[in-house]
Amino acid sequence: MSIGHSHTPKEETKSYADNDEHAVSVEETLSSRNIRIAVVGNVDAGKSTLIGTLTTSSLDDGRGSSRCAIMKHRHEIESGRTSTATSHLLGFRHSGEPIAGRDKIRANKMKSEDEIARESYRIITLMDLAGHEKYLKTTIHGVSSGMADYGLILVNSRHPPTHMTQHHLNLCCSFGIPVVVLFTKVDGCPEHALETSKKELTKLLKSPEIGRRPFAVKTEQDITTCMDKLHTLAPMIDISCVTGEGLELLRKMLFCLPKRRRHEKKVDRPFEFLVEDIFSNVPGVGSVVSGFVNAGELTVGSSSHVYVGPTDDGTFLKTVAKSAHVARINTTHITAGQSACLAFSLNKELRKKLRRGMVVLSENPTSTKEFDAEICVLKGEGTTIRRSYQAYVHILNVRQSAYARDIHIVNNNVLGLPPSHGAKHDDGGIVLRPGSRAKVRFEFAKRPVRILSSFYRPVYDWPIFSRALQSFYYDIYRSTFVQ
Repeated sequence: MSIGHSHTPKEETKSYADNDEHAVSVEETLSSRNIRIAVVGNVDAGKSTLIGTLTTSSLDDGRGSSRCAIMKHRHEIESGRTSTATSHLLGFRHSGEPIAGRDKIRANKMKSEDEIARESYRIITLMDLAGHEKYLKTTIHGVSSGMADYGLILVNSRHPPTHMTQHHLNLCCSFGIPVVVLFTKVDGCPEHALETSKKELTKLLKSPEIGRRPFAVKTEQDITTCMDKLHTLAPMIDISCVTGEGLELLRKMLFCLPKRRRHEKKVDRPFEFLVEDIFSNVPGVGSVVSGFVNAGELTVGSSSHVYVGPTDDGTFLKTVAKSAHVARINTTHITAGQSACLAFSLNKELRKKLRRGMVVLSENPTSTKEFDAEICVLKGEGTTIRRSYQAYVHILNVRQSAYARDIHIVNNNVLGLPPSHGAKHDDGGIVLRPGSRAKVRFEFAKRPVRILSSFYRPVYDWPIFSRALQSFYYDIYRSTFVQ
């Protein structure tokens, strides 16, 4: 993150994505023409290598050169395993030509985010998520808070899909995210191994939990065919980051993907900003938060009063948003659909109250410690859920333990759904098992939170089964939050 850049107002708002003088707005490119894609897969699938190859426009050497260009921590470079959720920009010109990620003059220098944003007509934000089972909760949070339009499921072509591949497919489908499957490392892969991997993945895709039909993409015409059917099809592409096989086809598909989340339609709502990270004391600036503009718009300055919270006691801090950055570009205006940084005017004591999972609002700050949700237990075995059961809840940027305080069986006949099964009554009350549908009142265990609106799809990870990865995914049909 950079806070010290300064640009003229003209530079802030206009860039040239093509040499034919098509002037485009950087602000518009980073909101309405920004496709957010979650990249998930097993630990050996090559997620970071693929992102590094796409963003640097250079092939991998087979020993991890591409992933080293984008990894954040030293232990990630040494082990080759991603442990944090990071995002990287891939830019395209108006013609569909990808923006080279390296500087033309200094080949070893990577282009910064602001340089890519100024040159691009369309932006693809690739979210690199962890694949190791030890970091599953980090991956769940990345998908929950990432506002992903699509998901890339990477499968190592030399090995059949693992239980982690199934979890990642369940996770994307429980959030309603269309998926594209990539078979990586096809260079030197035995033909029988690739066929076995495809057969196993086809079984997973056709299972009742996923409900997708696999569709092999081999030509540009195949891309056009499946583009408007991504909610029922799962396109599959064979790629290699060493030889470059399939990468051009993948780039064309990424450029053609339509924008699924229309955040620009929420510009008329009150300003809502989801806090993802905190920088308590940036030299010369003060406290800075980074995150996503979920709704509304904000013009920063001395008169820009906002509310940050909730704190541990449920109250909000009233402060001034002094300045803002979007893709490392200094700007005075941020709008719905953008990832941005905000600098606040807070003293040393108030800075200590900032934490991840907060929100920044322009008006009507309220918080809650309870919410009602209609849930359907989709996955899991060997456990029961009853009153006072504890779950780890992911709702957008909020992640916190919560207790099930009250449970009622839902009659779904009026919705045309099958009757709830697996739920039983015993002396301790209602017991939920896989297949059950119920209305549950949850209470957060530690502190109140701000839940912005209804119709979310939270994920509940039951801690007792985290080690065995017997996690549960829930589909929320309607949510009512108790203030």
